Amino acid sequence: MLSKRSPLEIQRSVLAALVLRELKTRFGGRFIGLLWVLFEPMAHIAIMLLIRVVLRDRYVGVAIAPELWLSVAIIPFLMTRSMWFQGMAAVESNGGLLGYRQVKPIDTLLARMIVELVLYLVVLVLFLSFFGWLGDQWWPNRPLEYAGAIALFGLWGFVLAMGSTVLAHGRPRVRMFIGMTSTPLYLLSGVLIPIHTFPPAIREYLLYNPFVHIVELSRWAFFGSNNHMLLLGLTVEYPLFWGLVMLALTSMAFWQYRIRLLTRV
Repeated sequence: MLSKRSPLEIQRSVLAALVLRELKTRFGGRFIGLLWVLFEPMAHIAIMLLIRVVLRDRYVGVAIAPELWLSVAIIPFLMTRSMWFQGMAAVESNGGLLGYRQVKPIDTLLARMIVELVLYLVVLVLFLSFFGWLGDQWWPNRPLEYAGAIALFGLWGFVLAMGSTVLAHGRPRVRMFIGMTSTPLYLLSGVLIPIHTFPPAIREYLLYNPFVHIVELSRWAFFGSNNHMLLLGLTVEYPLFWGLVMLALTSMAFWQYRIRLLTRV
């Protein structure tokens, strides 16, 4: 006689199956898929390094190699953006599986979050290992704080994905608009352009962006306060508080519209 599985066991089995399906769909046994995940941050870093060489500005801070300064924030930010956009399309892409009683819309979203998180963490480890091989710093000065900053990146990626799923489901124009917002968010988060280079009047408004806090905290945790000073007003409480608030609001919205998410568009 077969024993009845608990809801937790069913949830674990569903997530494992969806994660395997996402990996197969994402790469399909093709090595080019993995290469693209590695190429994207490399392209961003190479472009910015080229700009800095043209400007003859070879170092961003005190004895910090610019490629390392960029990598420790670009890769986690790209992880957030990938979680956001891949997660936004998760429910619609797996619409055929929602006919199974065990598969819920949130399961498809969680599966993609796990895949994107693991992929970009692997990319980050590969990049840092390469810098260590070159003789640069490869281990954070404050590893727990740096892990916390990456967790904040992941939290906001999940929040943005869940909220965008509700807003954009069946609305292609909304999806297009959401996609357009990522570029200004990228440019105004201090990922490429150091936040201290902005005029104080503009910087005051940029601090309302939680990603500015997370980006600066990640670099502070990695390089230490001697090489990367935090500006006044940058705190961990701000992105954490609003991230948890948005998590609660988007979770309620996702639950409220869970039936509508089951309809294919």
